[in-house]
Amino acid sequence: MNIEKKVENKDLYAGTHIVLTSDKIGTTEICRQQHKTPFHKTNMLKEHFLLFAVEGTNELQIGNQLLSLKKGEMLLMKKATYVEIVKRGEKEDDYMYESVSFSLKKDIILDFIKLVEMDDYSKHNTPNNEILIHPYGIRLQTFLASLKPYFDDTEKIKTGLYKLKILELLYDLSEENPVFLQQLMNLNRNDTRDLMNVVQINYLKPYTLEELAYISGRSLSGFRREFEALFQTTPAKWIQEKRLQKAKELISSTQLTIADVCYEVGYENVSHFSRLYKSHFGYNPSLTKSQSN
Repeated sequence: MNIEKKVENKDLYAGTHIVLTSDKIGTTEICRQQHKTPFHKTNMLKEHFLLFAVEGTNELQIGNQLLSLKKGEMLLMKKATYVEIVKRGEKEDDYMYESVSFSLKKDIILDFIKLVEMDDYSKHNTPNNEILIHPYGIRLQTFLASLKPYFDDTEKIKTGLYKLKILELLYDLSEENPVFLQQLMNLNRNDTRDLMNVVQINYLKPYTLEELAYISGRSLSGFRREFEALFQTTPAKWIQEKRLQKAKELISSTQLTIADVCYEVGYENVSHFSRLYKSHFGYNPSLTKSQSN
């Protein structure tokens, strides 16, 4: 058995947050906590991700898309997606927030697709990059409730049984919503994204080159090779110059502090940012700020 159970810190919010992980299948999380104040989280998804809202709401910022996931709704996000999530409970429900989420390894999705292709299913045209919110009914509610005993006692969980439960989930979703099935099928398509689009969208985020390569659907060596052929410079130099130009623009045209600008353009250390800024422009960011006032 290789199912691991982890109980997250209960000190921050009253309630429970339990995680089951299998290196062959993925991760399942049940979170039921009291959120009197919103909880903000950012994440770059390493696996395809299913999120079910049971109580409360989730506000999700994905690129330029802002989504609100409410009680009784779910969505599917593909791996290598950068998402900002704000979780909150509702006052009328004593601020209780509950969600169930699944991070799915590629192999479990491939196993499901092989099974479902043996049956007849209707195809729905769904754009590959569109994130859709789906309502879910009693069938999925019953399934989510059936998971709770597994979280109470992991000693009885076998990898094979856990895999069957995830396949059951995907079948239930596909039977209840054929559009979801097509979204799931689309995940299996080879998606090598346009490199220029990836770097233009993500250069202000605090990603490593390895993460940018992953998002673009390339190996690190392939990413570097194509980038240098396209931009005639290294990725690190290009990103640094673009960030510093953006920083100068923000310092000159906004009321943001230098620290705020530092974080806004993808740096996490103000002293390091200031040294890079002076090396590039020949003067400190504070001089740019004083000249703009």
